[in-house]
Amino acid sequence: MTFPETSWTILAEATLNGGESEKAALGKMCERYWTPIASVMKARNVPAERIDDLTQDFFLSLMEGGFFRRADRGRGKFRSFLLNALRNFLADDARKTLAQKRGGGFERVELREDSSTYEDDELRFDQAWAATLFDAAVLTTGEEVKRKRGEEAWQALQVFLTGEGEMMNYTQLGRVLELSEGGAKSEVSRMRASFREHLRREVAMTVSAPHEIDEELTLLRDVMMRRPAKDNA
Repeated sequence: MTFPETSWTILAEATLNGGESEKAALGKMCERYWTPIASVMKARNVPAERIDDLTQDFFLSLMEGGFFRRADRGRGKFRSFLLNALRNFLADDARKTLAQKRGGGFERVELREDSSTYEDDELRFDQAWAATLFDAAVLTTGEEVKRKRGEEAWQALQVFLTGEGEMMNYTQLGRVLELSEGGAKSEVSRMRASFREHLRREVAMTVSAPHEIDEELTLLRDVMMRRPAKDNA
């Protein structure tokens, strides 16, 4: 697999001024990380009516503030950098909001957060990140299946990938696909292999180097099995 353009590269382009390629880079950034960012805001009790605007403001602050130029891609994963930037952004927003409530004064405000808050932030962000990558890989796999065999085939096959929908046995699936039972099994195996490749490519766009991909795939599987501490309370 050719190592694709990474999120670090996208953010580097997004911090430049003006052109269409920079706007496209920011669009990629927002699309990939919008849901993880918004999920942390929701968990931090940001009012629902503010989340979209505040998420957009966060991405704009990254672009305008030159965060990438101050970040060292060799010192951690991109999502860790992004989450730390988000925590600082939310702390600044909270200070501004409190100052406005107190009459517009810019007094110093000490914001205290315990370790569980930070752990929950990270887990919620990672879970939304994992779901976003999973959904993107499913979408790409589905497009391939539909091009090859049509919409009806994808409707029958996708349950073998996502677990959602009515599960057929391989004999029934073969009738839909106009294949033998063995042919249907092979088609499912090929689809799953294609999905794994697409998921790997999605993960590759979030890391700095190829050797990090397997580590991130392991994390992806792990975080989808866990729940934030506050959800278990």
